[in-house]
Formats: sequence, structure tokens, C-alpha cells
Amino acid sequence: MSKGLFQFLDRQCVLRSPILLAPVFRVGLFAQVLPELPQEYLEVCYPNNATTITVCASGCDYPNSQLQQAFNAAQPGTTILLQSGHTYSGAFTLPTKTGNAWIVIRTNVPDAQLPPADQRIDASYAGTLARFQAPANQSAITFQSSAHHYYLMGLEVTSTGYTSDIIRIGDGSQTTVADLPHDIVLDRLYIHGDATLGSKRGVMLNSARTAVVNCHIGDCKSTSQDAQAICGWNGPGPFKIVNNLLEASGENIMLGGANPNIPDLVPSDIEVRNNHFFKPLSWKEGDPSYAGTPWCVKNLFELKNAQRMLVEGNILENNWSDCQSGFAIVFTPRTQSGASMWARTTDITWRYNILKNSDGGFNISGHDDQLDNPVSTRILIEHNLAYDLSSVNKLYQFLNGTEHLTIRHNTSINVGTTTSAAGDPTPFLTFQNNICGFGNYGVCGTGSGCGNATINTYFPGSTFSHNVLIGTPGGPNGNPSQYPPDHWFPAGVAAVGFVDAANDDYTLLPTSPYYGAGSDGSNIGADMDSLSVYTAQVLTGTWSSCADISTQLSAVRSALDFALFPNPVDHTLTLRAPSGAIGGSASFFNALGAEVKRVPVNAQELHVDLDALGPQTYVVRMLNAAGVVLGSERLVIMR
Repeated sequence: MSKGLFQFLDRQCVLRSPILLAPVFRVGLFAQVLPELPQEYLEVCYPNNATTITVCASGCDYPNSQLQQAFNAAQPGTTILLQSGHTYSGAFTLPTKTGNAWIVIRTNVPDAQLPPADQRIDASYAGTLARFQAPANQSAITFQSSAHHYYLMGLEVTSTGYTSDIIRIGDGSQTTVADLPHDIVLDRLYIHGDATLGSKRGVMLNSARTAVVNCHIGDCKSTSQDAQAICGWNGPGPFKIVNNLLEASGENIMLGGANPNIPDLVPSDIEVRNNHFFKPLSWKEGDPSYAGTPWCVKNLFELKNAQRMLVEGNILENNWSDCQSGFAIVFTPRTQSGASMWARTTDITWRYNILKNSDGGFNISGHDDQLDNPVSTRILIEHNLAYDLSSVNKLYQFLNGTEHLTIRHNTSINVGTTTSAAGDPTPFLTFQNNICGFGNYGVCGTGSGCGNATINTYFPGSTFSHNVLIGTPGGPNGNPSQYPPDHWFPAGVAAVGFVDAANDDYTLLPTSPYYGAGSDGSNIGADMDSLSVYTAQVLTGTWSSCADISTQLSAVRSALDFALFPNPVDHTLTLRAPSGAIGGSASFFNALGAEVKRVPVNAQELHVDLDALGPQTYVVRMLNAAGVVLGSERLVIMR
């Protein structure tokens, strides 16, 4: 046993007796496990209310000056129409009501003058929208404790001067889940800070059952502190963050980062899809477009306390070393100096995303520094593309003993070192079927050299194979003999065999030596066809209707994982089942949770005709002969 693994086991208070420290016990305890997906996906269909009241200049139910009175008096099941083009100045509160019918607040224009329900809003609609405008240092909209069933749509929300939170959904002071705002939807809102002074946050997300969809959240920026488009730490979820433009200098999305007032709270069941994470280059000193203000830039996405999260089909663009070291994506559980010892980053699925123009890739930490909070575990990173990554920092940095980390089928064009590792080892890492840059040192760790020396020290029990490390190895750090079998070292990007790398098409040509060369018989690197489908509408801001993207069924991974490909699929699906499923069945459920197809599993590989099913999202559930669910997976049919 390596010294590093012994220290890892000892830190976890597991198998302290030397008599029990036999390798067979280590393998049994730490067999690879994939993450669970969210247990619930929120529905965001626009409510149809029977009662309407108006708030406008004249001839209305309430004059514009009585907007807060209108909110106080509105009963569930009411739509409140606000005057197009008018600015409602002040700090408004949405109060708690009795009843579960929705209160809708929107601009009083026909739907045709707003973006369709499947389209992201942008700044061009500002002249049409009713506008909430807070004074400096106040929130434009605050949801009262326990406020619920509010649907805000087609509004501009901003502030005059710098403010901490433009929209505050829970202020972080609530001490029980019952006190939190819940069942809140922000749909097609143009939320932005002061163009000159910025704001700390666009949306404070300390709530339950909340969706932010089709929104433009911008000018969240600060020169002296972290600024986020969306940030929450005292809300349990579920959260739906779908089809937004998210612009912030600190972290575009961050969960955690402050001590929850609700004991043992971990934000959970979180869906993040079809968003454009963006930092303008006009914020970057030295760029030709730099506008002169040194905004404090950190990263694009950070988790300090979260679990059961799906991050899928997003584009993350522009990140650089400034107030932090340049990593774009950070998973690093933080206990707030021991005050939240339950904090974790667990069950995270990161797939079919594009990262471009960053000074670093992923920084993944297993636990808080020197503290024994729950270790980050069950993280899956697959079928992602990263390009234009500089040499400022690494593609992957592993710290403090993450468990059950799976990194497979990713394509990364990075100039910096492939990986670095430090602290407690990362046991049973799967790093397989990836294409990435070798950089200066390839796979290295603190005090362990590079290649096999680092793999043996920092990744005990790992599956490390079938990776293509682009670059000219040379010397002790890049000698192919220092790596496990089934690794390749092409001299440069041109030698990989991409379709058109000069124009960022990193699909493998059939003539590439890595085409079909993966450990599973597929191409090494990301499934570029599926990735293109998942990200095709991110920049246009188009997303399917609510019926197509809402479901109460969750796809749950298990140790008996199975594969569906291609995914998305058009007509014929290949299904690879675990041996334990033979004699059982595979059931297909539509977005409403109804079973629409069932096929017997009589072999480990099946070809399933899907012509009878329409194009939408399904969940495929695998059952054994006794009817026990072995796992489930999301499937997209697109034609």
C-alpha cells in the first residue's frame, strides 16, 4: 500500500487497524460509483389565471404609485399587469399568501411583443418591458419569508447605483425550510446591475423549488468582492437554471460560499442546461477592448456545497487569471471555517458542455483544507469540449482526495499541463478515452514526478487508459514508457486527425488513428455529434417548451450502469445492458411520467426501434427479472 492511500484511509477513520489494511478491503470499499442525477425536475409552464388586475398611469385597478398595495392585495390565481415602458422605482416586497394558485406579474403587452416561451430575452426588449428599479444598496424585488407561487415574466429588473442583490429570493436569515420562499419562477426577465458601478448579485437563490429560465442576467460585477449572476447557500432546491445568459465577474453561478442558517442544508436536485456563461473581454486588462475598470474576475462556475446536480449542454466562455488563478470550473467544498461541516460537492454530472478561452480548466477538491467535512464524491465529467485554454494553469487540478471521480470521453485543446495533484490521494479515479494537451509536464503531482509515479501515488486503484496526450513528450516527463499502456502522444493537434481544428471542429476523421480506438469501441474524445446537438441553441437562446423539458421522473445512475447511444438518437437506439439485467426489461417514460414503451432485455446489447416515439426527452429505466430498478438514464430523441 502507498503511504498516500494509508493517509487517506486514516483521515476517513476507516480501517485504522493495520491487520485490516489489506488491498482487498480497499477495493471493496472504494469501487467506482457514478453520480445520482437530480430526483426532480421542476415544471415551468406559464399559468393561465382567471383574474387580472392592472397597475398603470390611469384608468387602472391601481395607479402606478400603488404597486406595493397591488402586491399586498392580490389573491392567488391573479395576473398583475404592469405598464409597458414605465419605471417602477423603489424596493418592492412580494408577500406570503394562503393558497397554491400562482400570482403572475408581467408587462401588459400581448405575448407576441415578448419573446416566445422557448426563447431567451435580451436587452433589445428593454423599451417594451415594465421596469423595476431599486435605489442604490437596495433590492428591487424581495420575496418575503415563506412567499410562494409567484411567476414573474417579461420584466426588466435593475438598480440605480451599486446594490448587493437585484432580486432577493430568501435573504439567508431563515432557520427552517418552512420559512423559505418556494415555488418561484423567473421567466424572460432582463436583470442587470448598474452599467458603470455593477452589482454584487443578480439573483440571491436562498429558496426551495425555484426556476430561473430564459433570462438575461448581466452587469453583475465588482472591483473589490465576488459578484455572481446567481448565488445561493441557504436553500435546499430543487433549482432549474435553464436557457439564460449569465454574466458576472466573480462566479457566474455559485452555490455555497456562506454558512447556511438551516442546519445540515445542502442545495440539491439542480438542473443547469442551455446557459451561456460569459465574461466580456472588455473587463480584461490588456485586451484591445478593455474598458478601463479592473473588475475582480474569478471563475465561471463554482460549487462549495451542492449535490445531485446535472450540468448539461452549456457554453462557458472567457475566464482569466485575475483575483484567482484562472480555473474556469471549481468544485471545492467549503465549511466556512468549520461552521458548516456537512458541506459537500457530491453527485455532480457535468456533460456535453463547451468551455472556451480560459486560463485553466477544472479545480476539484475533495474536502476543505485541513478539515474532515464529507469528501467530494461521485463526480462524472464526460463528453465535454474545451479549447483555447492557455498555459497559465492546468487542465485538471486534483486536491484533497476526491472519491469516485470519473473523467471520460472529453476533448480538450489545452496548452497547460494535463493534470496536477496534491494533498490526499484521489482513489479509484477513472481517466479514460480523453483527448487533451500534454503541456509542459503531462500528468504530474506534487513531489511525485510525472506519469506512472503520479498515478501510483495520487490515483491508487485508478483506471487510467486510452488517453491521447497531444504534444511532443521528450525527456523524463513525457517519455511514453512512463505512462500505462494504451496511451498515445501525437506531436501536435494536426496529427490527431480532426475534421477542421482551425475552425474548431474537433470531430475525429474516420482516418484518425483514434477513431473507434476507445476502450469501449467508440471514438476517443467527446461524442461531437451529440455535443453539437446539446449546445446548438445555446447562443441563439432557444429551448424546448415547458412540456418537453419538465418531468417528475429522474434518471438515476447506479453501480450497474448501462449505456444508450447515440444520444440524442433519431430512429434506432443501441442499448448496452449489465449482465444482471438479462431476463428483465427496459422501460421508456415520456415527459409526463407515462410508460410509452417496454422492451425485454434478452442480451447485453440490443437495437431498439424508436420510430413510434415522438421527438422529446425520455427516461429509460432498466429493471432486472425480479422488477428491481438497476438504474435509469435520460434519452433525447431528435429528428
